Amino acid sequence: MKQTTVFRSEIHKKRVLEHYDNALANFKGNIRQQMVSTNFGQTHVLSYGNEDHPKLILLHGANSNAASWMKDFALYSKEYKVYAIDIIGEPGKSEPNRLPYDGNYYSNWLNEVFRQLKITEASLVGLSQGGWLAVKFAARYPEKVSKLVLLSPGGIVKTKLSFVLKAIFFSLLGAAGKRKINKLITGSQKIDQPVLDFMNLMQSSVDARIDKEYIFSDEELKSMTMPVFFIGGADDAVRDSRQIKERLEGLLPDFECYIDPDKGHVLIGLADTINAFLLRRRND
Repeated sequence: MKQTTVFRSEIHKKRVLEHYDNALANFKGNIRQQMVSTNFGQTHVLSYGNEDHPKLILLHGANSNAASWMKDFALYSKEYKVYAIDIIGEPGKSEPNRLPYDGNYYSNWLNEVFRQLKITEASLVGLSQGGWLAVKFAARYPEKVSKLVLLSPGGIVKTKLSFVLKAIFFSLLGAAGKRKINKLITGSQKIDQPVLDFMNLMQSSVDARIDKEYIFSDEELKSMTMPVFFIGGADDAVRDSRQIKERLEGLLPDFECYIDPDKGHVLIGLADTINAFLLRRRND
């Protein structure tokens, strides 16, 4: 059965969407907002940049939304038409349908979004659960993905049991516990206060999804023949970046990676590194 509860209450939803709209209002540029129809529900998309440029799709992590990418729009839009999609079933402006991880629901949903936006091919950047979605799509529709950038992606190796147990325990401790979960996720790296405020807002406002993890098979991963760039944090408390590197390295024909020694699971401030990869491999 589809889970359709995303926000803890209408008040929490209002707070999150106010934050979203404030981020849009403070952006120095004309970001387009649009709704596209799919068989899985209405999907909200932010777009920015020259229509004639190659297309770049940004996929946010769990308990987040497309506004989290806004600081990167200006850089990426110099060479790309940028689309940041509110993933269906997450706390953005798309419908709250949380689709099953098994099967092709999410890849088919994103394919319908591509079709509605008239995108035939694009580069994908996915963060954490958005990385899982990027892999799900690239494995099923490899001809539609020119390059793939995965930031701490889900689905390659299992989430660390130590993180799962701590997250379950802290989730029982109210607001203070939710802040502790964010501390686990950020690790020892310095995070700007606005980012921490956003993470804390999401932790306190969203009903976290609890589902069995979907780990990709070797066959699924081998189907991704496009250039793939994996970025991980050496101190990622959620998933082991070195294990992700080793698995992808052994299966993908065109693979590059960078493990940042100073970062944990939260990978921000890497737009220059990502952009350099995209431009260097642009004509491949």
